[in-house]
Amino acid sequence: MSAGGMGSAAAGPAVRVHVGDAVVARVAAHRARRVPGVVALRADLTQALLGLAGSWLDPDRDRGSLPADGVHAAVDGTAAEVTITLATRLGFTCRDVAQAVQREVAAEVGAYTGLDVVVTVVVAEVLLD
Repeated sequence: MSAGGMGSAAAGPAVRVHVGDAVVARVAAHRARRVPGVVALRADLTQALLGLAGSWLDPDRDRGSLPADGVHAAVDGTAAEVTITLATRLGFTCRDVAQAVQREVAAEVGAYTGLDVVVTVVVAEVLLD
């Protein structure tokens, strides 16, 4: 038996892995916060309303189980779409910060999960201080 034949016989059944939306969101949030010019991630309106409703309905819940504030992720097969809403500080160019976040988050999420990643950045606030 050739070496190639042994390898294919020993391979066994294929493994299927699904990376969840929350995993992608957390990896994206972690990387986005480290990009120069990003002051904070901001919850979009949907996340803010869900957070208020959740705290009202279950004030003792563990916030660590929620997706990262300021990041929405949707995984579909081998691709992920990530939207990041952030605040920056006066003195940083919004376009440059957004491009850096897109580049860094796409690379990090792609390397960590193996997914093809599209990142959209919304600059929601510019702090003046």
